[in-house]
Amino acid sequence: MNKNTYALGGVLTLMTFLFALSGIRAQIAQDNKDSNTDWVDEITSRITLYGSLRIGAGFAEEGEIAIANNAPRAGIKMKHALSQDEAENFNVIGGVELGFNLVSRDETVEFAVDPGAGIAQVGDAVFTRLGFVGFSYQEFEFTFGKQNSVYYTMGANQVDKFLAFGGAGIGVWNISDGGISGTGRANQVFILKYKKDGLSLGTQAEARNISENSESIDTYGFGANYEIDGFQIGVGYNKVNDGVEDPLPNQAKEGDEAFVVSASYEKDRFTVAASYASLKQHQRTTLNGDDFFYDATGIELYSRYKFSTDQRWHVAAGFNYLGPDDDQGLGDFDTKFGIVEVGYNFKKSSHIFVASQIEQSKDIVGDRRNQSVYGLGIRFGF
Repeated sequence: MNKNTYALGGVLTLMTFLFALSGIRAQIAQDNKDSNTDWVDEITSRITLYGSLRIGAGFAEEGEIAIANNAPRAGIKMKHALSQDEAENFNVIGGVELGFNLVSRDETVEFAVDPGAGIAQVGDAVFTRLGFVGFSYQEFEFTFGKQNSVYYTMGANQVDKFLAFGGAGIGVWNISDGGISGTGRANQVFILKYKKDGLSLGTQAEARNISENSESIDTYGFGANYEIDGFQIGVGYNKVNDGVEDPLPNQAKEGDEAFVVSASYEKDRFTVAASYASLKQHQRTTLNGDDFFYDATGIELYSRYKFSTDQRWHVAAGFNYLGPDDDQGLGDFDTKFGIVEVGYNFKKSSHIFVASQIEQSKDIVGDRRNQSVYGLGIRFGF
């Protein structure tokens, strides 16, 4: 299948999905009108549809031009009360989120703030980003499935605010979507959360039988976050309990351990955020044709100012750095780049923007290993 056919297939699949969702809701509304009953309203009140079409076009400094995905997605969130007494607040909850490969993947011009597919789904026109069910009761929530990890939601997402680029410094998406290690969109994971008065706590465990040891818990993690008066601080920790020394693509690495701490402050038009990560056997690169896992330290920085009086225009800048520890034998190898972005918010969750990823990453002998990228993108949310 050629690239044009592939890209067209992705677009048609997305359009079919979105039209199907809108058609379902329209039909439900018509049925409700015709039958003059309230049961349909009860059902639709428990379902929230959402989505975001995201595509960018850009060029690399050596002249390559391409159209690329920017993590487009659509999903459904569900919540159903199990008790008529709302004070008890006991609910069944769940969600499904699909990602879409609207255009064929491009390795030169890539909008990679949020890697899309899992390791087994790279290249698929449609793939599962999230899928979970569970329960909530007052301040507690228990869910299981494929979910955003507590490492990300509590310790790392404060700097995940760029419309394109970024997300390379603190180990969230270490291999594909971070589902294998448990730091990103964790696979087959149980998560328990508590949230009250600005304080959030969370713990998680993946159960996947990674190695022949057949441990009940293959990876586990903890997270905490506290927010007050625009200031927020969070920490996250994740560890592989049952890894293998030379992992296959769907296996976690023995000794994989990640810690992140983040802080942010938002006041009126100004936002600033910073994250620091210490990573053990968490990051992977290819050395002499073989996969190589290494210990590393990383940081991500973000700042934004809404400079128009209606606060629709913004300018943002930041920096990503990820470097191996000195004893890892990787010489000058590192990941290092700056980000500059100017955007316009034309409605809630919808933007048009220009952005640049200014590369300074080096290979093992100190030569630059990536090109700088300059792009134009649009994000339409609903």
